[in-house]
Amino acid sequence: DALADLLAAERRRVGEGAYSDDVPLTATFGEAADGFLHHVEHVKGREFATVKDYRLSISRYLRPRWGDLPVGAITPGEVARLRDELMAAGLSPRSVVRHLTVCHGIFKHAVRAHGILRNPASAELVDRPTVRYSGGFDTFDADELAALARAAGDDQDAALYLTAAYTGLRLGELSALRWRDIDFAGQRVHVRRAWSQAAKAEKAPKSGKVRSVPLVTELVGPLDRLSRREHFTADDDLVFVSGTGEHLAGWTLRRHYAAALGRAGLRSVRFHDLRHCFGTVAVRAFPLSDVQAMLGHAHVTTTMRYVHHRPGADDAAKLSAAFAGDPVPRAVPRNGDIGRNSAQLSAPETAL
Repeated sequence: DALADLLAAERRRVGEGAYSDDVPLTATFGEAADGFLHHVEHVKGREFATVKDYRLSISRYLRPRWGDLPVGAITPGEVARLRDELMAAGLSPRSVVRHLTVCHGIFKHAVRAHGILRNPASAELVDRPTVRYSGGFDTFDADELAALARAAGDDQDAALYLTAAYTGLRLGELSALRWRDIDFAGQRVHVRRAWSQAAKAEKAPKSGKVRSVPLVTELVGPLDRLSRREHFTADDDLVFVSGTGEHLAGWTLRRHYAAALGRAGLRSVRFHDLRHCFGTVAVRAFPLSDVQAMLGHAHVTTTMRYVHHRPGADDAAKLSAAFAGDPVPRAVPRNGDIGRNSAQLSAPETAL
């Protein structure tokens, strides 16, 4: 049949250097894909959501196309045809690159596991579509954040929105935040865990590292009020909780957030973009490497987008002050102890 003829033709290509002589070409692409998924999940320890995306790419686009073919029978030309057909179907360049990345991973694993001598999805053999990142995002200013908090459904929602904007934590990190992570005395918020909605489990933050960010004055009051609620205020309790003390459901959070935007008369800004409020302001006050660490970015190039986004109208004045040797004012706590259910901190003149 056609499959047997294709296999025979590929065996004849062994003499051309495509495959090693002592490795039978019996593994199908589907088997290689299964081996790849097992490898990334159980050996590499990829995140649940990442493996889920890999499975979806394989089941929707790759297995129906190549599942029963010998993994060594797939050529760079066929991978290029897949790319062209995905582009013609209207997928974005970013999506096409994502599927080609999965292809590359499967064939790379097949080189080791099944003895093929080249990766037909390598970038050297198959060009990727150009992905252009605009670098643009929308943020709220201090007055808009205050309006959002006033329009929130309750104290918890208000504190959640402000914490997202004033700490730059991701949604999963906010969902895993516990009272022991709020250090009122040290004026820090510690990021130790993140909640995975897909896996229904906590995990390490995206960067894989524990980090901390400053606890600014604007957050002390909202978090202090929240810490006085009737239930779920022990050190190990979650800060932002469901009615039963469990992690918040993402869809519920987003529904409440959209309603608050509407009540406040604010434009539609994604919840994730509240994180950018922190980034755009932090780059004005700290070295880029410090902001990278606070946001948990693996690469400083990711943090650089905030440098390009921040307004520069006062750059000349700041530089003149620096040349003149003017000191940079810093926020300092007022006299008195700072702790949970405690006095407020002093604020700098320029707020987020």
